[in-house]
Order: sequence, then C-alpha cells, then structure tokens
Amino acid sequence: VFMNKKAVISSFPEIFDKVSCIDVQTRSILTPKNSQVRLRGLDERRSLILIDGRQLNGTGVMGGYFVDWSMVAIDNLRNVEISKGAFSAKYGNTLGGTVNLVSLPPSSKPEAIVNTGYKRYNTFSSFVSASAKLKNFGTRASLGYYSTDGNLRNSEAERYNVYGDFYYFWGNDGEIRYSIRYSEGDFNMPVENRKGSPGYDPDYPVSRGSYLIGPGIRFPYGDTFGDGSYYEKKRLEMDIGLRKKLLGFDTELKVYSNHESREDVFYSFNSGSKVLVRDCVPDRSWGWIARFGKSLGDHYISFGADGNYQGMEGTTNTFILNNYFPRRPFDGDDELDATRYHGAYLDDTWRVYEWLSLYVGLRYETYHGDQSVDTVTGYFNGYPGGFTTTTVKFDESVLLPKFGIALSPNNIFTVFAHVARAVRFPDNPAFYWYYAGYRPEVDPSVDIVRKPLTYEDAIEYEVGTSIKPFADTVIKVTWFDYRIDDYIRWVFGYIPSRVVYNIDRVDIRGIEVEGKALIWKGLSGFFNVTWQNTEKHGDVLDASNSLTDELSELPEWKFNMGLEYESEKGLFGRVTLRWVDDRDVPYLNGGSPNGTPIGTPVTLRRMDAFSVVDLLVQYPFSIKDFATGYIRAGIENVFDEDYEEELDFPAPGRTFFISLYLKF
Repeated sequence: VFMNKKAVISSFPEIFDKVSCIDVQTRSILTPKNSQVRLRGLDERRSLILIDGRQLNGTGVMGGYFVDWSMVAIDNLRNVEISKGAFSAKYGNTLGGTVNLVSLPPSSKPEAIVNTGYKRYNTFSSFVSASAKLKNFGTRASLGYYSTDGNLRNSEAERYNVYGDFYYFWGNDGEIRYSIRYSEGDFNMPVENRKGSPGYDPDYPVSRGSYLIGPGIRFPYGDTFGDGSYYEKKRLEMDIGLRKKLLGFDTELKVYSNHESREDVFYSFNSGSKVLVRDCVPDRSWGWIARFGKSLGDHYISFGADGNYQGMEGTTNTFILNNYFPRRPFDGDDELDATRYHGAYLDDTWRVYEWLSLYVGLRYETYHGDQSVDTVTGYFNGYPGGFTTTTVKFDESVLLPKFGIALSPNNIFTVFAHVARAVRFPDNPAFYWYYAGYRPEVDPSVDIVRKPLTYEDAIEYEVGTSIKPFADTVIKVTWFDYRIDDYIRWVFGYIPSRVVYNIDRVDIRGIEVEGKALIWKGLSGFFNVTWQNTEKHGDVLDASNSLTDELSELPEWKFNMGLEYESEKGLFGRVTLRWVDDRDVPYLNGGSPNGTPIGTPVTLRRMDAFSVVDLLVQYPFSIKDFATGYIRAGIENVFDEDYEEELDFPAPGRTFFISLYLKF
C-alpha cells in the first residue's frame, strides 16, 4: 500500500479496507477500538504491527490497545508492507503476519509540504513537514492535526502528532537514525443513543455506547457513562538505530521504547454529573533488535535476535463522586516487565537455479510472564465478592521451522508454497484475567476441569500462483490453511464478567484471487475476491453456549474492484467498489453491556452485507518553479449506504471532501 499524493483525508485503518483478505472494523471517525485490522482473520493480538521494522504492539491492558490506530499519522509514511502469515523466521510471536509502516526518508534537497482538507462531520486535517540533507546530516520533521465531530453521539475526537527523524549518514551505505514520535489526543466516548433513553438525540443514528478504555467500571444498575465522558491520551515513541555493512555483514541494530499515559473522565448517563477521574499508564514497554545478513554465492544467509519487554504502571483515581458507586473504584499497582519475550533466528534464501528458489528458516522463542494478580475468592449477587493477591509466573520456549519454495519457469508463470510452525504467547490481559479466576471452571454453570492457559500453536500452509499473461497485467491466486491449537478465546457475559480459555483447535482457511491491469493508455483497473472460512473444535463452552462453530465477525466473502485514470499531465480519477458479506456476531442481550446483569444470555445477531462506492478526482497545478500541488475532491459512500462494520455502530453516511496538497 503506497502512501502517495493520491491519498485523501484519511487515517488508519481505512487504507487497508480494499486489500485482499484483510478485514477492517471501525467505530465512528477516529474512534479507537481493538481488533480493527485482521490479516486472514487474525487481528492485532495475533499479528505483528511494526514501524520501520520495530514493534508497535503494546500491552493491551487497562483499556489500552494492542495497536491504537487512531494515534498513528499516515502523512510521514512512504508505504505500508503487508506480509500475511508467519512464514519468515525474522519475526516472532505472530500468527497473522506483519504490517510494516515505512517512513519517508529525508529529501536530497530542502523541501516543505503543506497538506490540508475538510470533509463531512466537521472533519478537518492539516499537516506540515520540512526535510533536508546537509553533508552527512539529514532530517525530516512534521506537525499534524486532525479533528472530527464524528457521526455518533458524543464521538468527537482531536489529535496532534509531532514527528522527527534525525540522520547521520556514515560512508556510502551506513546511517545512524534517531526517531521521536509524540501524539496527543482527546477522544469522546460514544454514548448509547436509543429512542426512550435519557438524552436521546435524533440528529445522531441509533447506536450502542462504548467507554473505549478500562479497567472496567461497575456503575449503579440502570446507569452508565454519559455525554461529556472522554479520555486524553499522550504517547511517546523513541528509536535509535544503525544500518551499515560491517565486517562484510549487512547489519541492523536498534533500541526502542514506548510510553503511554491517559486521563479518563466519566459523567453519569442519567444525571450528567461527573462521577470519576483517574490517571493511568497502560503501556511502558521497550525492546531491541540485532540483525545480520551476508551473500555467500547463491545463498543469502541472515541471522539475528530481538527482545521485547512489556509493562505498565497502575491507575490512580483522582476524583470519585461520594456515595455513587456500589463498590468504590480502587487504584491499581505497577507491573513493570510483566512479560518478557526473546527470539533468535537463522535462515537461508537459496537461488538453486534461475527458475527455482528455496527458503529455510529456524526460529527459537522464549516467553516469561510475571504478574501480581487479584484472584477471585468468592461471589456476591453474581459479582466477585473477595480477592486475594498472588504472583503468577509463566515460562515457555519453542522451536519454529519455516520452509518456502518458488518456481518461475518463465516470465509469465510463478508457483510458490510455504509451510511454517508459528506460536502466539498469551498477551498481558489474557494472562491476567485467566489467573485472576476469570475462566470457565469458576462459572458455577460450567462444570469442567481445564488445563492451564497455554500459548497458541499453529501450522500454517500457503500455496499460490502468479500469472502475467500480458504486459502490465498480473493475476494472483493464493490458498491458505491455518490450524491453530489452543486458540485463546474471550467470552463476555459469564460469571464473573468474562472468561478466558483455550479452544482445542481453530481452523482458518481461504482463497484470495486478485488482479490488476492496464486497460488502455492511462486507464487501469484492479479487483480482489476473498473467500474465508473458520471452524473451531473442542470449545468447552459449546454445551452452554452452542451459538456457532465459527469465529465471529468474519465475513465469508469479500470483493473489491476499482478503475483509475491518470493523464500525462497528472489529472487523476478513481472509482472503487467494496462489498462485504453478512456476518453472525455473538451478542450480549439486554442492550448496553454496562447495564446488563452477569449471566444474561448470549445470542447471535446478523450483520447485513453491504457495498460502498467511493470517488476521487485530483487536479495538478504548479506555481512557476516555486511549488507544485494538487486539489483533491471526492465522495465517500456515494450511494449513502446504511451499514455497520461493528455491530450497533452505524458507519458514516455519504461524505464529501476536498483537500489541498502543496510541495515547496
């Protein structure tokens, strides 16, 4: 996915929604949520999200997100590299694959960029950047701003981004780079908007509410968070790295850190009074990377190691409304280095013949968990009535072989195949909640005995072909089959509020067909069709919750197509169609989960299929030798389709936009 001048006012994860076998699920405009991007059915829990090769995935605790796409700016990116499946030994602790966000390098000549635009729902975007090189030094710095009223009740959002990359170029092939990225945002929490509910506003669509973050809050029965509730998040990311050929080896070394803090402010849905303010630090993590590679004849040998250390600081309640909560919210403790992960790999890419290439890799991974857990010791009226604090440790190590083959007998036809073992260790929330007693065997309605929580262990297969029947035309077909043992599942609605446990096995399989072609002169087209199917085996809750033998919220069929035209003078136009099949989603009856008693039945709800058409036109211009630019305008959701990507959160309607891009 290339982040070029033809990009419209947008943000993650919208840029992925027309890529084959990637499912995108958004909630209003710029509103954060987990599980927004799924690679072949596997979201950010099970996929590795990178920026310039280093991990972005956070701890996912205290309402933090494994990847908060709402805080990531797209303007500084050159392109996004998507690799489906865990077929490379270079990356670990992933089943879905990798998404690598690649930053723009500094420009060879001084340049400045201004990009601003506006679209419906009072959505405004503005971005400025400057870049230059001077002898051995280079830099690219930027400032971005994004705000929206959102299309849902109480879904306003505002975000700032400040990015800086500073380079020292070492010889002809080396660089030392220091990067700093700071983001700050205010995000309102979408409020339930149903006829008959307090404050119902017919100017907004009927929707469910979500307070977006955690830890969870037990509001008085019949009340929940209300209008004006919001949180303010600040996130700082820093990297320092080296790239150079040293002693004949292509060398990459990097150290990085993340620090995220947040203030949550809650108002009562019924009275409008402020009831709670708290501070928390959901992500304080860091890591390192060391990679080396060398060509030896027809072989390219690479090896390396990496480590990632995830922790968090506690929560501090700075204001609690007296006599409001049935149980007074309590502060949380720090958990630094709650999980520690290390991996090492060795692989060989061998060009056996001009028409035959082989890949062999081996990866070794270790994982250590160490957390203080408040374990449930009793219940009162269906809720936890007592806790005891214990320290729980978790140690695992695995060896992961990888293999690939590609045959290209001519310039027209290529066949490829991959097979790999891959694992995904329990994330911090799953680790904590399971050992806190939130698992099926502590639910009195489920009389079972389970083995302790363990890691997900998969064998992944992929076979495909790429055909180039004509110049500027390519068609690709890929079949994949992932068999995941001990898949970790979350189910809300069981005592003591949720359960975390392993399913014996989940199968994910599918077929991707995609193609692109130059049709005539500047006119080109693309399409992709995805069929995917999931099946679970040995779900211990099937007896009490036999809703479906598939994973939820994954459409069986998806289809994208589009036409683009670009003239020699740079006039550009694009029309795209996106179609997504219907889905059955497990749903907790009774409306908003915040006001629903534990034990309320879980049923299936149908999300209808939908199709969305988007239009874009771009007109280039220049101001003598001073600047070049583009005016862009278009329509998203041309036919004003009424649809949902997430259950009970209607997507935006027909949206007009216009933007201006200038480069000096």
